[in-house]
Formats: sequence, structure tokens, C-alpha cells
Amino acid sequence: MFGSAILKLTASCNLDCTYCYMFNLKDRTFSRVPRLMSVETALAALNRIERHISKHELGRFSLILHGGEPSLWPIGFFRTFLDSAAKTQHRFPGLTLDMQTNGVLLRPELIRLLAERGVTLGISLDGPKYANDSHRIDRRGRGSYDRVVKTVEALLGKKKRPTIGGFLSVAHPEIPPRQFLDWIADLPIPRVDVLWPIEFNHDNPPWRQVGLEAYRRAPRYGMWFADLFEEWWRRDDPNIQIRIFVDILKVLCGSASHVDSIVNDKLNMLVINTSGAIEYPDYFRARCDGGSQTAYNVHEHDLDQVAEDRVFFFCLNLGEHIPSICRGCVYANLCGGGFLPGRMTARKTLPRERSVLCYDHFVFYSRILDLAGPYVRAIREGTRDARRRACTALHSEV
Repeated sequence: MFGSAILKLTASCNLDCTYCYMFNLKDRTFSRVPRLMSVETALAALNRIERHISKHELGRFSLILHGGEPSLWPIGFFRTFLDSAAKTQHRFPGLTLDMQTNGVLLRPELIRLLAERGVTLGISLDGPKYANDSHRIDRRGRGSYDRVVKTVEALLGKKKRPTIGGFLSVAHPEIPPRQFLDWIADLPIPRVDVLWPIEFNHDNPPWRQVGLEAYRRAPRYGMWFADLFEEWWRRDDPNIQIRIFVDILKVLCGSASHVDSIVNDKLNMLVINTSGAIEYPDYFRARCDGGSQTAYNVHEHDLDQVAEDRVFFFCLNLGEHIPSICRGCVYANLCGGGFLPGRMTARKTLPRERSVLCYDHFVFYSRILDLAGPYVRAIREGTRDARRRACTALHSEV
């Protein structure tokens, strides 16, 4: 069964980010769907989700309001939808609502409504101002950093405000890791989810500019993540939370909870576009135009029927499809074949290959085990006293 859904409220955005998988890579679905999701479609999606939760007695389901830029959705639409969602949450308290926004312009009326309805905000920001403003630009080429910071400051200054869960940041290796960590430490909420790049796959490997052998010797993303982890580990500041690092340590210590970019045991997410079309996760969008499209929509199809689709079934049981070449790898259980977009090609619908970021993952995980390995081994294998002391040390390190 599914555990989360992305509801694309808009197919437009007030920014023009250079790496955007919605508007600036191969997929052009946005040009073939309505600019705004209708209220009727949003409520139909909510109804399908509620039925899925009820049928499978799910204790938790995550609904993410997304886009495009979701804050461009009309305030009246928000009010109608969130009123209905509140009733669903009363029946199923495990349904959570989040909204991922670029934070450039959140209207006061929308802020109040999101706060009243308990919607948690994630805000996209790509590192220090100079780095963010070279990638996250508007349609006139202007950077967005100052406007986002102004929005965050305004949010934090209000008595009734939505919860800010943290910041979403795409990895940019041109930012020195120490500088990136300094930036996180200075954020008013130092919680960041750092993402691997989505644009690389078997048709567009990361070594195109330098050649495979040179990249194998120095995989730039893996080295950057590894250096960032080492700096984070060395600082030993529990206030700085980088989600992928925390989740990797938790997984190594036996947790089953983790972000989508590690383990790859399942991907139980679906996407609902503005038209009501049910789509594969956005990871499929980057491989080719229409790569995320299916034959299903919320007006006609139940989610149990959707789950039987061969691609969704593959994703829901992803751990059964680890590439054969990966099975002997020391990091197979942590990596599971690698970040899913990197396993794709336009020629094949199912991502059966290992990720083109394999060299990056290997360097990254190796560094983590070098630094944290003794604590992890003590927790997993030691005596009760050794586990207790190691957990205390690891907690202070994290």
C-alpha cells in the first residue's frame, strides 16, 4: 500500500531554477496539464487517500502539497481543501499535511490558514546567498535568497505561524563543505534535507565532462557529501540536523525509518498532477518526457488498483530488485542499488541498473563507516553496557 502522496496544486512557478526537474529538464508534462488543480480534483484525491487509509488501517499517511509552486494556488481553493482535510484528519489522526514551497511569497492570509490547519512548511534554499542565487532565480534572472529569508523572518515573528519543518537543499559541490555547514548553523532553524542531484542517469552520467576513469578516481558529489559529513561529525553540534546523515546513522543502528535516497527497500509514494492524473514519483520525470505518466487518475481509479501497476508494484517492493552487481557490495543494505534516478534510462521503464552515482555513494558511505563505525558496531554487537556507552557517545556526536 501507499504511505505518501504528492499533490501538485499548480503546474507553474514564480522561480526558474536552473536544475528544476519540473520545468527545465526533459519532462514537459507541465505544458499538457492545467495550470491549477481544481478544487474538485483536489477533493477527489483526498477521498481516494482517505479510502486507502481506511481500507488498510494505516497508522500514518503523509500528504505533501507541492507544485510548481503551491502558494500560487488561490486562497479560496486552499480554504475549501484544508477544511475538508481537517475532517479527514479528525477520522484519521495519522494523516499529516506538509507543503514544500520556495518561500518567495507567502501571503499573510495563507500563512494564517496554514497555521490554523497545522500544515508544516518545508522551504527550498540552496546554501549561502551566492550559491542559491546562481541556481534559484526568477524569470528575470534575479536571485531569490533575500526574499526567502525575509519570508522566514516574517514567519518566525508571527504569533500564529505554520511550523517550519526545515529547509530543502540540493547538493552543489562548488560550495565548500565547511562554508555550507556554517550556513546551516546560522539558519534560524538549522534543519536541512540535502538532496542528491536528480538529473543524472544512464543517459546522462555525471562523468560526461571528465570521463569515467577520472570521475571514478574523484567522484565530486560523493567527495562533497563525505567531506560535509566529516565536518558535521567533527563539530559535534546536536543543533545542526542534516536529515540524510541522521537517517544513515539510525539505519546503521537498526532503524527501519529513512529518507528515500538510502536503503531503497520501498518507494511507497504516488504523485497526483493538476489534471488528476496519478503519476509515478518525480524521480521518473527526469529520465524522459512523460516518464512519470500512467493510465490512472483520481476520478476513475482506486489506489489499490493503482498499486497493481507494474511500475508502482516494482517501487513498492523495491528491495526485491537490487541490481545483481550490487549484491556483493559491503554497502548493499545501506545503498540498495543507489539513488533511484541514477538507475534509470529513457529506454527502460523499470530502474533495474545500479546508480550512475555508485562511485559517489561508495566514497560517501566509506567515510561514514570510517568515522562512525566503532560506535555503530558497539551498539549492534556489544554488551548492554557497551551499547549504552556507545549510544551516549553517538548521541553526543549526532
